[in-house]
Amino acid sequence: MNKHFIYFLFFLPTLLFSQSWVQISDFPATERDDGTAFVIGNKAYCGSGQIPGWIPTGDFYSLDINTDTWDTIASMPAGAERQYASSFSYSNLGFVFGGFNGAYLNDIWCYNPLLNTWVSKTALPGAGRMGCASFVINGIAYLVGGRTSSAQSIKEVWAYDIVNDSWQQKNDMPFGARWRSASAEQNNKGYLLFGRDENNRYRNELCEYNPLSDSWTMLTSFPGNGRIYTSMVSISNDLVFFTGLDSFGTNYSDMWRINVNTLNFQQLSSIPALGRRGGIYFNSNYAIYYIAGVDQNNNRIKETWKVDNPTTITENKIIEKINSYPNPADQFIDFTIEQLNNAPVSIEIIDNTGRIIQKEESSDNLIRINSLNFINGFYFIRISTKNKIYYSKIAVLH
Repeated sequence: MNKHFIYFLFFLPTLLFSQSWVQISDFPATERDDGTAFVIGNKAYCGSGQIPGWIPTGDFYSLDINTDTWDTIASMPAGAERQYASSFSYSNLGFVFGGFNGAYLNDIWCYNPLLNTWVSKTALPGAGRMGCASFVINGIAYLVGGRTSSAQSIKEVWAYDIVNDSWQQKNDMPFGARWRSASAEQNNKGYLLFGRDENNRYRNELCEYNPLSDSWTMLTSFPGNGRIYTSMVSISNDLVFFTGLDSFGTNYSDMWRINVNTLNFQQLSSIPALGRRGGIYFNSNYAIYYIAGVDQNNNRIKETWKVDNPTTITENKIIEKINSYPNPADQFIDFTIEQLNNAPVSIEIIDNTGRIIQKEESSDNLIRINSLNFINGFYFIRISTKNKIYYSKIAVLH
């Protein structure tokens, strides 16, 4: 066996099986990508983005998190349509900053859900920008990086005092520029993952921002390709991130978590659909939502996916009931499952981007999958019966 393949096998991050994504009601308007969202109470407010025809839009809709039902709210004012905006919420108000509508924008708008109105606030005293990362710490919204009319990626950091409606420029990121990074706040610190730098490189580092010292620390690197358009939320002591696009044009539907204390990466359940990017996302407590975006075939979509308690996982001891051989496989893979009793099952082969590449039905205790056309690498096998789901992991080496 190739020694490099053995090395990869040894260092492959642990795959853990979390709660599964489920598809709920579609986004109630035109399909789009590069929209944004913020959460106030038990409702998420989702909108803006780019619709077919390369048209920026400013329509917004609310999703009741208790019932998962949609409603229409006031659109942003005429002329304020945009894509690539950043958003956040604070004290029962929502905010939308920057973006692009043919021009790079530096304005910020405040939405009041009680009045169903949008009000313009003090604009950033700097160049307009799009695709900034953002997080809120103690009433201060931090806008990190982005893209301007003169630079494809920048390293500026600005702090917006939400209560006082004022701006202050902070120290630049010391690790270079970033555009379309994933970001989240946890325990009064900000975290930045992935993004494209000023040299058009797709980064895979995780960085931490301390607002007390206005300083950045590089913590670790993701054990895979760098990405852009990835979504990230904070749940308990974990940062959970999902989807995105790498420099090879691969769109992902996978989901990962990293514990900021141990810095261990663990893979969770993927969205059971084509890889995607540029979706609207948010979390409410332990539920994560991913809405619309562009799929691997470059089709704009308006699907809505939801996963509850994604980090409530086990090492999936039921895997011990599956025997798979040979491993690594070449022309075929055989599976036997104890106590299956010839019940009908669904077999799904999932590649390392989370994409289902083959699906079959069987009622045999011995299941054979033709792997002759699989490329070398690792694959995850999901075998579903009426009452249980079994997982296994297999390597293919021709």
